Amino acid sequence: MASKNIKIKLAIFCLLAASLLSPIVLSTASAQFGGVTVGYWPLDKTQSNDATIVTPDVTGVNFGIVGGHPEPQLVDGKFDKALTFDGDNLVYVPIKFIVGFPPTPKPIYIPVSPNLDIQKYVSIQAWINVPSLKDATYNNIVVKADHPDQECDWRNTVRVLGLALRAGAPEVGEEYVQGALSGYVLTENGVNEIVTTQPVPFNQWLHVEFTRTTTGMHLYVDGEEKAVNVLHGSRTPQGNIVNGTELYFGHDSLATIDEVKIQDLEPPVAENAFDIGPNMVIVIIAVSLIFAVAWLLRRAIQLWIIRPKI
Repeated sequence: MASKNIKIKLAIFCLLAASLLSPIVLSTASAQFGGVTVGYWPLDKTQSNDATIVTPDVTGVNFGIVGGHPEPQLVDGKFDKALTFDGDNLVYVPIKFIVGFPPTPKPIYIPVSPNLDIQKYVSIQAWINVPSLKDATYNNIVVKADHPDQECDWRNTVRVLGLALRAGAPEVGEEYVQGALSGYVLTENGVNEIVTTQPVPFNQWLHVEFTRTTTGMHLYVDGEEKAVNVLHGSRTPQGNIVNGTELYFGHDSLATIDEVKIQDLEPPVAENAFDIGPNMVIVIIAVSLIFAVAWLLRRAIQLWIIRPKI
């Protein structure tokens, strides 16, 4: 009987510890959730797809079309291979197509990848190795653009969201160092852009990231947040991000680019929706542990009451 009581007490202790730790496990799992990856392009291979050459998206949804003459070339990257850009080529990812005929008062769109039209909070990441700058306002790493009319004239293209290096002569009212990292977002309320106060170094691999979160816009190099100046608008812009028609990688850029990733940091959910995601498994385990502890405590009390008096 003594041995049996010891085993019961040990089981109770373990289950109590587990039940006490379960809130910690739950909070940790929740803290590790950083958003939904809507596109992840390793840029380590190209392949034929009908009449086009594409570079795969790991999510299997948003393959990039390789364009230009010559096309971006595969070279050694930070991880495996990467694509190198000469300033005149690019990778194109359609978000929606514009119906060009017959003409209509308002553009008609055919959605292709609506998940790339992130509404609020976003992260754009990539590994880059830049030998020099092209004399262009934006040496784009990743840029989201919009064609607001059926003409689809590149001169009417609107810049919506992007991570780039700033170069060329600043426009009136602008001030930045050549090679500053830029984060840009166009919302319903206007244009917003921040730039780092220092240029990025050349001829070495760097991990760069632009985020728009609840605390505003941020730029990171190798995981370290950099000091920035506000070039346009506000660092904490209000309103939703304007939708776009396509993404470009490497447009107007002299760079080797690897591991491009875009994340929606606040994916849309229905109001009052019940979360049945991965954390639900942990919740079920925690509840099961609580019931198990209650049953064992009840059983232990029963055994203590009826055990023989010695």
